[in-house]
Amino acid sequence: MIQSRYNTFFPLLFIICEFIIIYVVTKWMHFITFADWTIYNSIIITFWILVIIYSKAYHIGRGVSYLITLKSALKSVFVLFSCISIVSLFLNLYVFTITSISLSLLIFTISIVSFRLLIHFILDRYRAYGGNIKNVAIIGFDKKGVEFYNTINNNLHLGIRSSGIYNNNFIKKKSIPYLGKINEFYKNSSGISEVYISDDINKKVKKELIEFADLNLIKVRILPELINYQFKNFFISKLINIPVIEVNQLPLDFWYNSLFKRFFDIVISFFVILFILSWMIPLFGIIIKLQSKGPILFTQSRHGIGETTFRCYKFRSMVINDDFDKVFADNNDKRLTSFGKILRISALDEMPQFLNVLFGDMSIIGPRPHPILLNNQYSEKIQKFGKRHQFKPGITGLAQISGYRGKIKNYHDMASRVKLDRYYFKNWTIFLEFKIFFITIFKLIRFNLS
Repeated sequence: MIQSRYNTFFPLLFIICEFIIIYVVTKWMHFITFADWTIYNSIIITFWILVIIYSKAYHIGRGVSYLITLKSALKSVFVLFSCISIVSLFLNLYVFTITSISLSLLIFTISIVSFRLLIHFILDRYRAYGGNIKNVAIIGFDKKGVEFYNTINNNLHLGIRSSGIYNNNFIKKKSIPYLGKINEFYKNSSGISEVYISDDINKKVKKELIEFADLNLIKVRILPELINYQFKNFFISKLINIPVIEVNQLPLDFWYNSLFKRFFDIVISFFVILFILSWMIPLFGIIIKLQSKGPILFTQSRHGIGETTFRCYKFRSMVINDDFDKVFADNNDKRLTSFGKILRISALDEMPQFLNVLFGDMSIIGPRPHPILLNNQYSEKIQKFGKRHQFKPGITGLAQISGYRGKIKNYHDMASRVKLDRYYFKNWTIFLEFKIFFITIFKLIRFNLS
């Protein structure tokens, strides 16, 4: 009953507190800028509430670290202000100064982070002193059962309590109480909200336990043997009546994540094509044509998703030659024109690839598409090289903002890029997508200004 009240009222109180925070910060921002409240402010506050509900920010689970709570808060703030920034590119929502916006962002971020960390701390203390407790039963006096008992007993802030372990065979261990055979659990199950069953328990006994728990409204948790497997992401699903554990499913395999990524690609590429490439292509085209004969755009076959090929667009930076697909250029290549050298150093030669993004061949963020000949050189040498082609290639990526850009010189250079590309896919989040995007812009501007 207490647990039920907590699950009902805590999320509501959490949402109300965060509503108060964003409302107060928004009102303060309008006060210092003498601006009027508009419908956009109400939409932004509503969007923030939806972000909280979608991300289940109020669900500060047992065993969740403070670092995860911090990342979750920053991720939510990042998503909010990124969406506002993207929408503001098309609609003139605000006329505030950079100073007032930055100050409001800082105050809002500090307020949300402080609030969530404080709530996390209060919940930990509350559970440690006996509040919001789950009384559980542990079945199986083996390695998994003992490790689970020791874990919850040494971490009282989890709010999980157990009197000992049930097991059909008597095992004497001073540090862990033996509560008797499994039949004793059936007699003493009153007040138990969850039962944790070792996967090594006899199948027939396990089935009886699950049926008993179902009849008595007790949640069942299995303690599996997953120690010998090293993987970050695993998901349990069901194929008709067969349970399946997927050990290498990635975040972008989920349709809603890939849909968001594609929406982001379309919005940004459309904006760049409309407001930047619309004048950049004819202007750069004239300069390119004046310096050497040939087309404005250089196209080359590259590997895309699933190692399919597509035509990748770039501004032509070299004179026409027969070795463009055999000899890979660097910034000092003699085939470069004077303007072409500027394009390569500044990375502006990659701008036409926003056309590839809009056409669906590439994404804004992802592994860089290398020339096919280069891929063939390293595909057999580097373990799991093909994993980088699991999703669309990108204009920029985690490897590029980490310092790996330009000509690939050796095995270590390529292996490091592949490692970062795979890390990106394994750990993809909306926050990581925006982080790479804005760091790329910042580094590009800083490099070109210097």
